[in-house]
Amino acid sequence: MTKLIKTSRPQKNRIFSTNSLSAEELEQRAIQRKKRGENCFKIFEKIRPRLIENYYNWFIAIEPESGYYLLDNDLKDLMKRITIYCPTSQLVIYRINETGACEKI
Repeated sequence: MTKLIKTSRPQKNRIFSTNSLSAEELEQRAIQRKKRGENCFKIFEKIRPRLIENYYNWFIAIEPESGYYLLDNDLKDLMKRITIYCPTSQLVIYRINETGACEKI
């Protein structure tokens, strides 16, 4: 009969990680995320009236610095296109409708 040997290993989890971010870094990232969202929403508000007639309920991903955007009617396909065309950029995704929200609440 085979005997099982139990070895103890420390659990890997994010709570006790040694690579956790400082409070300043978290705050800085939140500020950058908010700024990126505001910039993208301004671009979205400019281009939405032109696109809403032909692309209603399509998804749009906007790059905040250049204003470059990608359109697709399927979110999964849009995510694939983002990894191809903008692999290092952080984009914001909206849905082309009256509110810009991606899902119903």
